[in-house]
Amino acid sequence: MATIYLPVGSILYFNSTLKISEHNRGPVSLSKTRIEKTQRMSNGTLRKVYVADKESLNVSWSMLPSFSTYTVDGGYGAVDLINFYNGSATKASGALSGKSSFDVAIKYGGTTKTMQMIFTSFSAEIEKRNVKQVSTDTPQEFWNVSITLEEV
Repeated sequence: MATIYLPVGSILYFNSTLKISEHNRGPVSLSKTRIEKTQRMSNGTLRKVYVADKESLNVSWSMLPSFSTYTVDGGYGAVDLINFYNGSATKASGALSGKSSFDVAIKYGGTTKTMQMIFTSFSAEIEKRNVKQVSTDTPQEFWNVSITLEEV
């Protein structure tokens, strides 16, 4: 039998401790938005006033199980993400609400980048429901989830 190597850790963490699942995760898109004011002067020269660069993060999952107990790595599942977004995540987990800004840690290439971000969009749709491996199992749903976060 061949050996299977699973990824170590996750690329995304909310509030530095809440691991977001890698289960069927698509690419993580990081982009920058430059905040600046550009104005043409009366003599024809162009002036630019730079304010800041802000990060934007876009990520999606296909066929993401509902809860962390069903994901391959134990990270947040679709309903866990929905509860975090709605602000109804369990306070025992130390989760802050997704209704305000929160820390997002991105771990890649041996480095960790932490930013304070807010949700700008969130969508979740049920792909399959009442899925059971064995007839005695608790049924579960699989979701397609897409989120966009922006740095505050």
